[in-house]
Amino acid sequence: MISLEQKMLDHSASMVLLVDPNGLQIVRANRLAGQVLGYTVEELLARKIIDIESSLPDVFYWEEVAAGSFTEIEWQEGLYCGADGELIEVSKSISLIQHEDKTYLLVQARDIRQERKTEEQLEQTLSRLRATLEATGNGILAIDWHGRIVSMNRMFSAMWAIPDELLEQHKDDAVIDHVSSLVKEQAACRERLSAIVDSEASDEHFNLADGRVFECKSRPQYLGEHIVGRVFSFADVTRRVAAEDALRESRDELERRVEQRTAELQSANSDLQAEREQQAALIARLEEAQSQLIQSEKMASIGQLAAGVAHEINNPVGFVKSNLGTLQRYIADIGKVLNAYAEIEHELGEASQLNVTQLKKELDLDYLQQDLEVLLAETNDGVQRVQDIVRDLKNFSHVSSSEIVLANLEMGLDSTLNVVWNELKYKAKVVKEYAAIPEIMCAPSQLNQVFMNLLVNASQAIEEHGQITIRTASSADEVRVEIEDTGRGIPPENLSRIFEPFFTTKPVGKGTGLGLSLSYGIVRKHHGRIEVSSEVGKGTRFTVILPRHVDYAAGDSAGENGAK
Repeated sequence: MISLEQKMLDHSASMVLLVDPNGLQIVRANRLAGQVLGYTVEELLARKIIDIESSLPDVFYWEEVAAGSFTEIEWQEGLYCGADGELIEVSKSISLIQHEDKTYLLVQARDIRQERKTEEQLEQTLSRLRATLEATGNGILAIDWHGRIVSMNRMFSAMWAIPDELLEQHKDDAVIDHVSSLVKEQAACRERLSAIVDSEASDEHFNLADGRVFECKSRPQYLGEHIVGRVFSFADVTRRVAAEDALRESRDELERRVEQRTAELQSANSDLQAEREQQAALIARLEEAQSQLIQSEKMASIGQLAAGVAHEINNPVGFVKSNLGTLQRYIADIGKVLNAYAEIEHELGEASQLNVTQLKKELDLDYLQQDLEVLLAETNDGVQRVQDIVRDLKNFSHVSSSEIVLANLEMGLDSTLNVVWNELKYKAKVVKEYAAIPEIMCAPSQLNQVFMNLLVNASQAIEEHGQITIRTASSADEVRVEIEDTGRGIPPENLSRIFEPFFTTKPVGKGTGLGLSLSYGIVRKHHGRIEVSSEVGKGTRFTVILPRHVDYAAGDSAGENGAK
């Protein structure tokens, strides 16, 4: 059973070794000593103290002890040798103990390796702090809660011209008196430097007797929750204050001049008010007339273009449709003749009847007569679709505009939304996510047609009600316009064909297949590209990407071939 004495030793915060001077044998040791040195307590009791204390001064000391010279030691540093040969820095004390007419030496030691590391780290931190204080452009002064100066940098002593003898003798009160004596408001300065335990930060100006102005900022220094000092930062703001004063005087003078000028303008304005009111009515009438004129010119241009397209396409379509009507009548007449021949077919000879019957079977005459009617009907429907395409081209006729100007695409998007709003409002919620993209050189009316086609297609892709999102973005080289819908999406097998002319997935008679093809051509002529991504059942996103800087060479303008 462990004795009470041993338990007390084991609970000590220090290593404890009891040494017999006769032979220097360790006769008692606590558990902590064994843990630090790497021995068991039993192993320590089998060793001498000189096996543990290995530095030369320690060896000489124990030789003197063995010779009968006992000296107590009050905490000094030494080296202990661990079981693995590692030297351990310790702080130790040695006391004499008399027990049963016998003298023993009680050795108490603490492992100070961690303290050394902490001290080194603290020294490095203090070194960096000193370097930081010296590197700053402000004068720094730190005072503890006793009123003693604990730190100041060279800038502070230079700003306040503190004499060298005060710095060398560390006369803190004299330094503070010297600083206060240079300030016009000496009492306020002294009070501020004495308010060490004030928990509030301060920011104030001190006017020096030599005309300089120092800005003083101070903050309390905490240790845990307690204020242990205060740090003051001084900056010479003489020039800034002078500039602010000059600016304030200039502003006051400017305000006086503005008031004077305002009075003059008000007087002149009252004289012009009557004339302005007379002109307002005239301007309103002129604006109304101008608006009507511009609208008339737009309508005339669109009508002229539509008429030209209709003339070029409707002429051949017209005579094709006319010829189809004539052909339909001719075939009806031929049918009558064939029916007449069929009525007298029995009057032919047996050999002739057999030949005719064989020929009718080979040609499948009954099917041909029935199919001719279907073919003519489908051909008429095809011609009608061509006429519908002409009508669509009339609607898209403003694509031919070739004027290249600096334009805002977001404004064009808004204008296009207004045009097609009736198509969108019942089908989708429109969300605009504009990024204020820069203006670019382009044919805006053509790009508006592209946006119109994409918006209408997005609306038609939504079966009941969904959302259409319009986004814009820009980089150093490009601008981007995204139009995304939550419609039914485009199957992968159709995605590669959507820009082909006349390709459409809409029911017969519901679409011409020209919208995306025209849009693709317009964007290409603007040296841009259209990207598309789609997922069936979730929606489609079209992205129009245009360069910000394009030199439209002669003969290669955006409008010259943009609608082909």
